[in-house]
Amino acid sequence: MSNVVKMADGFWVLKDAQAVVTFSGGQPIDTLNGGKPLQKGNLKVAPWGANNLLPQQMFRLVWENHLKPQLILTARDFLIGSRMGFFRRIIEGRKHILEPIEDPEKEDWMEEVEAEKYMRRAAYNLEYFGNTYTAFGLDKTLGIESMQCFDGINVRAATMNPKVGYIENYIIHPDWSQFKEAEAQILPAWNKKDPYKYKQFLYHGRDETPGQIYYDLMSYFGTRKWTEVSNEIPKFHISGLKNGYNLKYHIRIPADYFADCGDEDEQEKARTELLEQMNKFLSGVENVNKAFVSEYGVDPTSGKELPGWKIESIDDKMDKAAYIELDKQANTAHASGHGIDPSLAGIDQNSKLGGSGSEKRISYQLHIALRTQTKRSILLEPFNKVAKKILNWERDIFVGFVDMDVTTLADNKSGMQPTVNQAQ
Repeated sequence: MSNVVKMADGFWVLKDAQAVVTFSGGQPIDTLNGGKPLQKGNLKVAPWGANNLLPQQMFRLVWENHLKPQLILTARDFLIGSRMGFFRRIIEGRKHILEPIEDPEKEDWMEEVEAEKYMRRAAYNLEYFGNTYTAFGLDKTLGIESMQCFDGINVRAATMNPKVGYIENYIIHPDWSQFKEAEAQILPAWNKKDPYKYKQFLYHGRDETPGQIYYDLMSYFGTRKWTEVSNEIPKFHISGLKNGYNLKYHIRIPADYFADCGDEDEQEKARTELLEQMNKFLSGVENVNKAFVSEYGVDPTSGKELPGWKIESIDDKMDKAAYIELDKQANTAHASGHGIDPSLAGIDQNSKLGGSGSEKRISYQLHIALRTQTKRSILLEPFNKVAKKILNWERDIFVGFVDMDVTTLADNKSGMQPTVNQAQ
């Protein structure tokens, strides 16, 4: 038995010397979709995916699908509610109550930085990429004059200094597949200890997925294989409609049919031209139910049919129902991966779209109450964590969301009324 024992990664025991040895240092990387730092000119970049293009690949995969864009849009709309607003947190006895307030000065600032427009884009990015990147610009009075949400497609983290323990800089580039250092914009990360240190800085909103040092995973990342399956099904059916799902005909042609066409080369040319015409004649959706007419001779002695053209149909034994069922399974996997009740996304499940209206209303209310809190907190951090500190808002004031609750017509003629989720 060896007297040098490896107890764990970077941790060894030397039995004879009665000592332990640890190896420290090295460059942190993401457990999933991470890789060695990329040297881009004078910049060291933490790659997002094996080729640093994972957001681009997932974005393309999503938009080739018939359900995912709508699922993401639905999730985004659930997150942002009907609008943002200012609230005051009040404690009455043992209850925490959120009281909507009007503050013209703060509301004017929200309009100046186009907060609603910013939030729509930020929520989209959180649903698409699992991360948000907010660039702040301070004016001469150290007020916030601009807030801009950069797409996850364009932002990468600079590699972390292990001795520091956090990301110090972010790199913004319009096209990471064709990187040019001259086109890169470098922004320092927000310094919470000294919020006025930089006139321009970037705040990274994320959920801190374990093992992911630089980038959180998309919540639907585990559905990517189902998405690939789902994306292939329409292609399969388009090809089947145009060219046939399998062999449909057996065409019999007399062996000497081309004997009068000349030498062997001319016969081969005639044979090829005819087969191409037949292929065009029998394929494609525009040629369904066409008729084929040919003549044949009869032996005057025996009265039997002489060899001639014959087109025989081949039975189609393919189980198309299996593909329909596969499509339904993929649809359910999509909705589950995005954390949305299929009925709220309009996904057909066994010819049902979620049951009664009251069942859908309850499902919607449960989604708002249970599935939006963490993501809303992430989306609001640029306001309640960064802006609040820089603009010196009162401690009990914060930005939140106003939802629309579905009611009966007896309660409200429009069938909807504003409501505040007290858990935000």
